[in-house]
Amino acid sequence: MNKQFPQNVVLLHGWTPDATVIDRWKPLKEIFEKEGYKAHLWKIPGLTTGPKKSFTINEYQSWLLGKIKPMGKVVLVGHSFGGQLATIFAHNHPDLIEKLVLVNSSGIRDFTPKKVIKRTSLKILSKIGFIFKKINFLRKIVYKIIREKDYLEANKYQRETINNALSYSVKPILSKISIPTLILWGINDQTTPIYLGRIFQQNIPNNKFIELPTRHSPVYTHPELVFNHINKFIKEKSI
Repeated sequence: MNKQFPQNVVLLHGWTPDATVIDRWKPLKEIFEKEGYKAHLWKIPGLTTGPKKSFTINEYQSWLLGKIKPMGKVVLVGHSFGGQLATIFAHNHPDLIEKLVLVNSSGIRDFTPKKVIKRTSLKILSKIGFIFKKINFLRKIVYKIIREKDYLEANKYQRETINNALSYSVKPILSKISIPTLILWGINDQTTPIYLGRIFQQNIPNNKFIELPTRHSPVYTHPELVFNHINKFIKEKSI
């Protein structure tokens, strides 16, 4: 691996309509920069910024290609939905990725009964969610049942975007990923349970899997721990 600094590290946040997600990533970004990396953190269009339209996975890949290609090779770090986008990008453009880091990634469908019910509910609410914005007590009931406040607070384009993401499984491409990959997973994750992380581990040929004593978003709650694992991985010659 090229040891020349500053090493470009791209950080991809997860699905959220909340623009303050960038602020929650700043502690991790600042640690990278303090240690000599050049860290890139962008608002993902259609979620926290950009035109009022829904986005497909392919459109996100084109957006990401436009961002990364001018840099040459980068270390690509994706959390949750950002991990899904990073996985697909690493498969499609291995020449642009030095190493891949997935943190509690989405992209594999959870077929436990609870998650099936939840996805079905989200599809229904994508059509009638506006009702719940207007009727406060119904909104509170739905929040309690499916625990997806962000989804119900999103506009119709953002809901369509997440439905596009939910319908796209990365599982068929995992065995074709040639990039050295670090998989970090919170053992107490209730959003993408650790058994889904094991699917990434079992299918990506060249990977290192590390369990973290965290929930779904260690990039927010444990930035130093996340950085230490990523930094060590970047500097390793092989895994």
